[in-house]
Amino acid sequence: MSQPESDFNPVLFIADGAETPLLDTQSYPFMLNQGGQGRQTATPEGPLIELMPDNPDLQACATNTDIAHWRRTVTPEKYPPYEITEFDFGVPEVRYEALHATPGHAQAFGATLLRNGECIRFPYQGLVMAEYTYGKWAGFESPYLGGGRSRELLTWNATDLEYHDFAHIFFSQGPQPLVITVARWRPYVNEISLADLWINPGDALIIPPKVMPPPPTPEMGREERRRLVVDMHNNRNSAQACRTFDGPPGLKTTTVLGDEAVMRSPVTGPRYHEEKKPTWHTMLA
Repeated sequence: MSQPESDFNPVLFIADGAETPLLDTQSYPFMLNQGGQGRQTATPEGPLIELMPDNPDLQACATNTDIAHWRRTVTPEKYPPYEITEFDFGVPEVRYEALHATPGHAQAFGATLLRNGECIRFPYQGLVMAEYTYGKWAGFESPYLGGGRSRELLTWNATDLEYHDFAHIFFSQGPQPLVITVARWRPYVNEISLADLWINPGDALIIPPKVMPPPPTPEMGREERRRLVVDMHNNRNSAQACRTFDGPPGLKTTTVLGDEAVMRSPVTGPRYHEEKKPTWHTMLA
């Protein structure tokens, strides 16, 4: 006997929570990670760490080579059209390697791990701190379908990556690890490395502002062109750790990201990227 429709729970994709502008970072220039919660401070509290320096030579996982990309226009139902970059990685299934979020793994994708109790100088302006709940199937939707299909549950998890010229922080509050999908794209040699960083509860991942590196000059050799990288990320798989038989339907988190003006600016706003083929995201060993 079938149950009435009202007895079925709706599929949770992403639920927005409270949003608060950051305090003036000239008066409160430090960000403290207090058990998976961000708190701005006027002076350092706890161990003060530095932002990890860029190192384009680092590579933490297998790399897809001979990839292709082009621009295409997305036409949403209720918003103006916009352009994204579409990838073709040249494989039938795109694989992401599951990695512990260590300082070294974070640096290999242009990020910095901020552990529980640590603080860091955080001078960026135009940001808010927002609460979100990510459903364990959030990665199985696509914002790029258009035609009112942005909340359609798909049968596969496609690649969705972005970079932007504002800082981002992802706080892992538990009880499961927070999973942030990351990529290191070498656009001038057509290579990309892909991984899922599993962030322990209480830790946080800081991603500084990112921009596309300028085109190589004609005299640059392949190795010099290969060192021109742009690091990307996505958090639609934040609740990856919940996808077990008895896992919860979602995972709450706090994120620092651009305010509305920064998000909408053609200079600082996100640059979106998609690869349509199914992806393979493994659980952490």
